[in-house]
Amino acid sequence: MNVQGVRTWFGYNRWASERLLAAAADLSVDELDRDLGGSFGSIRATLRHILWGERGWFRYWRERSFGPALAPADYPDLSSLAASWRELEEQKNVFASDLTEESLFAPLPVDDDAYVLSELIQHALNHSTHHRGQITHMLRELGRTPPGTGFRQFLAATRTARGPS
Repeated sequence: MNVQGVRTWFGYNRWASERLLAAAADLSVDELDRDLGGSFGSIRATLRHILWGERGWFRYWRERSFGPALAPADYPDLSSLAASWRELEEQKNVFASDLTEESLFAPLPVDDDAYVLSELIQHALNHSTHHRGQITHMLRELGRTPPGTGFRQFLAATRTARGPS
């Protein structure tokens, strides 16, 4: 993965998460908090887990520390969760704009395992995609039609928004 790839994948990650947050905004509180059998039970809890993972990894890339876990009380409603997510995305944009090819391949161990930054970025992005898939399934369990969040859909949407090349 190179710097431009990281920027593209950060853009995709943001786009896909925003689509699911918009879909979640159409749910009742009961639907958001209903235990639908996912890894974290409910849609709200799974969204909180995705945000926790992205925040934790982002902090680790910069400070070598994950920071505290997120508690349900940290985000009493979906709008507070979405606001925190937007703030994180802005910070990640700044981070991505400052990335260099050299920094992407700098050693960044986790515990006793050796990694480089680009590998951990890919891990964090994959983690979010995995859990967005769970939310897609949970939306279907509620009888809702989830938004498309595929990478190809992102490319088509963003290329259309930019106009012809």
